[in-house]
Amino acid sequence: MHAAFLRYFSVVARAGSIRAASEQLHVASSAISRQIQKVEDELGTPLFERLPGGLRLTQAGKILLAHANRTLNDFEVLKGELGALRGEKTGTVSIASLDSLLVSFLPEQIGQFHRAHPKVDFRVRSGAHGAVATMVAEGEADLGITFSLARPEDTEFVAPIPMPLMAMVAADHPLARRRSVTLAECASYNLLLQLDTAPIRSLIEMELSVLNRTGRVLAASNNLMMLKPLILEGNGVAFYTPLGMVRELSEGSIVAVALEGTRLGGLELGLLVPRRRKLTQAAEALIEQLSDGLAELRDTPWMRKLTGLETA
Repeated sequence: MHAAFLRYFSVVARAGSIRAASEQLHVASSAISRQIQKVEDELGTPLFERLPGGLRLTQAGKILLAHANRTLNDFEVLKGELGALRGEKTGTVSIASLDSLLVSFLPEQIGQFHRAHPKVDFRVRSGAHGAVATMVAEGEADLGITFSLARPEDTEFVAPIPMPLMAMVAADHPLARRRSVTLAECASYNLLLQLDTAPIRSLIEMELSVLNRTGRVLAASNNLMMLKPLILEGNGVAFYTPLGMVRELSEGSIVAVALEGTRLGGLELGLLVPRRRKLTQAAEALIEQLSDGLAELRDTPWMRKLTGLETA
């Protein structure tokens, strides 16, 4: 089965519609549709259920998707091995990451890796922990950067460092003078919450409900850059790791206050990698570099202070 079709098919399966896949692939919808119909005719079975809201894989489609993912992954591994014969890292590394890592840590790491291995390309997608874990487990990403929370069996969490969720407030906010706060105290002010961040948001809301406090959610967004100006203007309390606010924390325009009496203060950040799927040499090298980068980050004085590894 042609590699181009397998790529088309896997993108359609992930996107849930031919139109969305067409936009991602920059290929005409009619061409993708014809390819899928042709293979369905050859196999003698439908690969998708055509529903009003989009496409859903049939059981045959799920089997073919597993085959497509293995084949495309093996092809990437092969290209990497051929590049290694020439003494160079090549290919594409796909990364799934929490939003906050995209502010400075991951761009800096990719820049460093590119200088050492200029023939490697990157595909980076952001998402909540659940989405990151799913992308790694299903082969849509070679590696993920996320929290040490529940994860699929066929993934492994490596290179962990302390990375608590903290209350982020403007420098002139009343809570900025506190060494630590409870979620109940935060709920006395407007809350600025992240959308689509299960299970983090659900943990916040669950713990607040136990305390019979809900708090007014002034704004909720799945984009850090949307909420950051509202924090800076003193409009409310947000919950992030320090990584999304490095510049503001160093300037003092935003203050990170430790959360007490909650599991959110004991989170770890690390790399999520597949247990069984073979990765390209480029992906393996990037995992090694990111592991070192996280260790260096853990040992920086400002991070040690924020995470409680050294006293103020």
